[in-house]
Amino acid sequence: MTAVLGGHQEAFGHLVTRYQGMVYRVCYKITGEAESAKDMAQEVFIKAYKALPAFRGQSTFSTWLYRIAYRTCLDWKRANDREWKHRSTSDYTENDWVTMQTPEQVALHKEASLELDENVNSLAEPYRSVVQLYYFQRHSYQEIADQKGVSVKTVESQLYRARQMMRRIGEEWR
Repeated sequence: MTAVLGGHQEAFGHLVTRYQGMVYRVCYKITGEAESAKDMAQEVFIKAYKALPAFRGQSTFSTWLYRIAYRTCLDWKRANDREWKHRSTSDYTENDWVTMQTPEQVALHKEASLELDENVNSLAEPYRSVVQLYYFQRHSYQEIADQKGVSVKTVESQLYRARQMMRRIGEEWR
């Protein structure tokens, strides 16, 4: 981080590599479109690079970057929603109709997300935090082990058990 703040552009490339997955997931969740998410992710890293001098270190870099991604995508969504509201049905291309989600698809996606959240939140510690760190925050086994003060084997074991618990919980929901 010090190298990046010192003006070393190639060091920023390492940050992009490390956080591109997280930024893309945030963008995809908000835009709902792979291409738009890629465009937004690129925009986020450009904004982050320009705003680096303003990074004060009061939060982690990932939190700071997440906020930039979230705000950038919300701005995009607001602008896009306004554009869609002002179009008549004759303005839509065939591709627009194919890529738009139906209300049923939106409801099913929302229901699945809520069910997943409930399943993860029903896990006891340490399983819940390991699942959140690994799957949602995309930390490596080593990063989780370092953060929790346990061995990598313990992290592997906890994730394995958490997945089994989630399967059982999922079967109970059916």
